[in-house]
Amino acid sequence: MSDIFFSVIIPTLNEELFLPKLLDDLKKQKETNFEVIIVDGYSLDNTKKVALKYKKCLRLSFFESNKKNVASQRNFGASKAKGDYLLFLDADSRIKSTFLTKVKKFILKNKGLLFVPYVVPSKKDKIYKPLFDLANNLVEFSQKLPKKFSLGGSIIIERNFFHLMGGFNEELFMSEDHELIGRAFNYGVQTKFIKNSPVVFSLRRIKKEGEVKFFYKYFLATFRRLILNEEVTKKIFDYEMGGQVYTKSNLDKKTTSEYINSYFLKIKKLLRKFLFS
Repeated sequence: MSDIFFSVIIPTLNEELFLPKLLDDLKKQKETNFEVIIVDGYSLDNTKKVALKYKKCLRLSFFESNKKNVASQRNFGASKAKGDYLLFLDADSRIKSTFLTKVKKFILKNKGLLFVPYVVPSKKDKIYKPLFDLANNLVEFSQKLPKKFSLGGSIIIERNFFHLMGGFNEELFMSEDHELIGRAFNYGVQTKFIKNSPVVFSLRRIKKEGEVKFFYKYFLATFRRLILNEEVTKKIFDYEMGGQVYTKSNLDKKTTSEYINSYFLKIKKLLRKFLFS
């Protein structure tokens, strides 16, 4: 074992608005035996500047990669990692201060090579919690199917095993996390799910694109993997990467579910006023 337990690897591209929130979460971790590796795709905003500010409080390394590709950036970060376990996080995700403590305890108790934390929405997006609960359970159930699924980019994997497998498949258009889970199974490694220390999953893509467009894209990708038994190697729809596409205006827009929920709350208030006035 090395003297570092976790190598937290974060791929970035124009994430000056979101990355500091995650780095603040990492700064507050009660477990301190970790390093942070940021692999940036030569952002045009202040991602590098805001990241380097955290070198004073985190064991942080910042690298730049010519490949603006999540899989290749993660693989590059893994090649620089010294930790026993690689923890991949998206730049717009969030974690609680006890996250690494609980995850480490789970790993040491359950002994394994590959772990996936459950995902949850933020408190302000709690309307989506039933959907996330369903997704968590379906992904765990998928481990019994020919095609396995993951829960976004939040994957924890033993470093030597990751390199033995060859890392993420850089030839895929998307779903590289799902493919990694499936390939690990072919090596005889079963994914273990961490339920008591979830990652807060960002809904920024849903906010920007709208629910119909967002879920259509994920349905199409899932259909190709489950029904056609194909990995997504080609661009089958627009899937722009990088934090530059998310602005305050398009993130403040209400989704269809939020409009419906707001509508029913208004009706509920009116009925209450009518019945008890």
